[in-house]
Amino acid sequence: MSKQQKTSATSTAKIIELAQSLLVAFSFALIFQGFVIQSFVIPTGSMAPTLLGQHWLIESSQTGTTTTVGLGETRPDTSRLRDWQISRDHRIEDQTGLRTRMGDRIVVVKSLYPFFMPDRFDVAVFKNPTIPYGPSANYIKRIVGLPGESIWLVDGDVFTQKDGDERFHVARKPRHVQNSVWQQVHDTQSEPVAPDKLSRSWKGSPWVGEPDADWSGGGYAGFRCDSADASRLIWDSDQPGPDDWTAYNMLSPELRPRYNVSDLRIDATLVPDQSSLKAELMMEVRSHRFRFHVDGSSAGVSMWPIADPDQIVEIVESFDGLRAGGPLRLECIHSDQRLTLRINDVPVAQLEYDWTPYERLMRTMANPSQQAAGIPASTLAHRLPSKPKIWWSFEGSPLSIPRIRMDRDLYYRPTMLQRMSRVWNEPAEEHREAVRLNKPAAGTHPDTVITLKDDQYFVLGDNSGRSLDGRLWGSPHPYVAAQIDDSPFIVPGDLLIGKAWMVYYPAPHSPKEGGMGLIPDFGSFRFIQ
Repeated sequence: MSKQQKTSATSTAKIIELAQSLLVAFSFALIFQGFVIQSFVIPTGSMAPTLLGQHWLIESSQTGTTTTVGLGETRPDTSRLRDWQISRDHRIEDQTGLRTRMGDRIVVVKSLYPFFMPDRFDVAVFKNPTIPYGPSANYIKRIVGLPGESIWLVDGDVFTQKDGDERFHVARKPRHVQNSVWQQVHDTQSEPVAPDKLSRSWKGSPWVGEPDADWSGGGYAGFRCDSADASRLIWDSDQPGPDDWTAYNMLSPELRPRYNVSDLRIDATLVPDQSSLKAELMMEVRSHRFRFHVDGSSAGVSMWPIADPDQIVEIVESFDGLRAGGPLRLECIHSDQRLTLRINDVPVAQLEYDWTPYERLMRTMANPSQQAAGIPASTLAHRLPSKPKIWWSFEGSPLSIPRIRMDRDLYYRPTMLQRMSRVWNEPAEEHREAVRLNKPAAGTHPDTVITLKDDQYFVLGDNSGRSLDGRLWGSPHPYVAAQIDDSPFIVPGDLLIGKAWMVYYPAPHSPKEGGMGLIPDFGSFRFIQ
């Protein structure tokens, strides 16, 4: 064989080897895509702000903040745009440069659920049991109910009862989940930098000093109290919130009523002039007072009924970290019937209370005379909760407060079954009453508590006001009903696809409006909690 023939044979062998390698790699990629991971696009805002559908990113020159605002299928009414950090009534005047961003691209781990049970509060992708085909086939929601449990949504929280338990208990979110779902109510550093240049007058910061003569500054510039005497900084009850309003929905029709939210995180940085400062945050809600406090020797949390202060429950720990001129960052957290105090990002004290759904309804929705009379839970289930009263108290040293931020927890709204709950699929005879129109939605009332059988899950959207989820679905598609499960409002385990893992391609600009659809929002790569 000539040298030229040997070279040609070698080249042919290398080409064949390369083709074989590419074929094997392509096969493994297909197997990996089919059985291990898969990518999905988020089309709607039902999981906002955790996951974003098609939206605008609104920038405010006054507050320096950006806000994601969800878009529907039709051209939105831009007159609804609000610079909400200033006021929910304050219109965005400069609407030039609005560009549509596409929905987040996410990676879903498909191989997980066949080997491991889903955890509560997982964000899961699954086949929609009501329309398991076409563009609406794949849904993404948060799992809140597991097989063998009964689920009751009360005052925005999830209560569960397992087989054999005598009572319901609140479902508490793990810290990594809780940290990912906080939604901002107010931030003093997001207040207007030049309020005199606003087109309409600004009402001022919702935090009001008392007595007024002791306080100066406020808002973006921070607060200053020059007195060591007792003084307070009070959340103005005439201001909106904290409630379940969300800026993401501002282009959608107004949701009424708004539900007051008392699961809050209030984060403040205190800089005392002297180490003799005594500081406390008070929340008055659910017929109780919740207290977070710190002084030169101790820090802790406590709670007691307003009508009976002697029934105090408290956790107090020694603390010696208060220094003159040293910043002290206090995170005062009330969520899922738990009080947590963190100082400089270190947990200091935690107190849990274990009310039943009925106790929660009575203490949140009923007035004192009704509490004494003991009215039925069914009468209270869809009432509006009372608005929290919130204030800071200081004594012992002048101080500066560079920043205060308030965030609220997820709030799963009660609602009623509408036509959408029956329009797609006719229910089986045994489930007709469960999906009757104008009945309280699934899980939101003592008469509609959801009881899950083996391999059934209950799911909800983080954007509760704009989420078609387990509360409202109604009956499954005839194929699902015949082949898998005919129960309304649930997701059978056979329809679970996998756990949402990460946002790998966040919200690129739409190619329809000047973008290439290729450049993502680089600052928003994140794992999904």
